[in-house]
Amino acid sequence: MAAPPHPAAGPVTAIRTTRRHLKRDAIARAAIEPLSKRGLRNVTLTDLGAELGMSGAHLLYYFESKTDLFMAALRMVERDLRDQALEAFEALPSARDRWDHLIETGAPAGLNDSGLLMWLEAWSEAVHDPGMRALISELEQQWQALLVDTLRYAVARGELPDSMDVDSTAEGVSALLDGLTIRVIVGYRSLDHAAAMRLVGQFTSPLLPWREPHDPEGEQ
Repeated sequence: MAAPPHPAAGPVTAIRTTRRHLKRDAIARAAIEPLSKRGLRNVTLTDLGAELGMSGAHLLYYFESKTDLFMAALRMVERDLRDQALEAFEALPSARDRWDHLIETGAPAGLNDSGLLMWLEAWSEAVHDPGMRALISELEQQWQALLVDTLRYAVARGELPDSMDVDSTAEGVSALLDGLTIRVIVGYRSLDHAAAMRLVGQFTSPLLPWREPHDPEGEQ
């Protein structure tokens, strides 16, 4: 007669899985810096392992490939950005303040902006890699959903007019930030973060006629 399963097998497996996921997340976060500095094509798993204090073979326990690690790192970049934005929103009842915060954090900080350097790599790889293209489409949709939700919140509070085309505005602003990212991060034009923010303000001002909320006493 077969022995019954060990009663602790289920919980132990779950704990191991959770630990593996936590370790995977920690590795992905640590890999952002070396991947952004050296580029996906210019670094090997052995190189990454050396920088992260483990072997390339050990990395393969957590990730199927170098590209898999890169994609996990890019997800981490976007997850951090979203979590930081939502946390900041708690102290920013004004829709305009929330919008300004999103644009400020989404705009390129300069030549060494590791998160946006990762995006440059992802855009390049996506031309020939359907998996990378699917990932950046997913992440871009999440980012634009945050922009759209913020604009809808502004409309609901009366800070922007009801007639505003929220979806098109979010699409246009996102495209503008993407274009400025290339110019600032690559550095082929004399453009820094402050100049990029001025351009964003210049081109979005006609689209965003901000005004005082219709019920400031009813802020949530």
